[in-house]
Amino acid sequence: MFAGQIDGDTFVSNDTLKHIQDLIAAEKPDLVFTHWPVDSHKDHQCASLLTIQTWVRSESKFPLYFFEVCAGEQTMGFKPTDFIDITDTQEQKRKSVYCHTSQDPPGIYGCGHAAMEDFRGRELGVKAAEGFVRMTGKGIGGFSV
Repeated sequence: MFAGQIDGDTFVSNDTLKHIQDLIAAEKPDLVFTHWPVDSHKDHQCASLLTIQTWVRSESKFPLYFFEVCAGEQTMGFKPTDFIDITDTQEQKRKSVYCHTSQDPPGIYGCGHAAMEDFRGRELGVKAAEGFVRMTGKGIGGFSV
């Protein structure tokens, strides 16, 4: 369970949105990461939508970034705007994911997670990387003239 949401039974309602809004407002984050919304996993879609709606309604805009999971199998249509070199921490990340046993770590890496990290690394010109899409609009991002 996270933020009152149950794995496999995540849902969107006005009450859950208010709960997430209150949670994020209390944290006063410098930055927020959430799932990319175009995803085959219902929980990922719901988590993303709740975060997007919180961001849209927030008076103080925090940078919002979307991440990918099992590209092509779960995350679809993802075109990163930003990359982070994880070459030095790739093994630590894998070990951390394997600690989250309820999420089937062998399945996560079996669906191509390591290949995704390697591919994003090639895009950045390093051994391994993660890609993110930055939310823009509502006064965040874009060009100033």
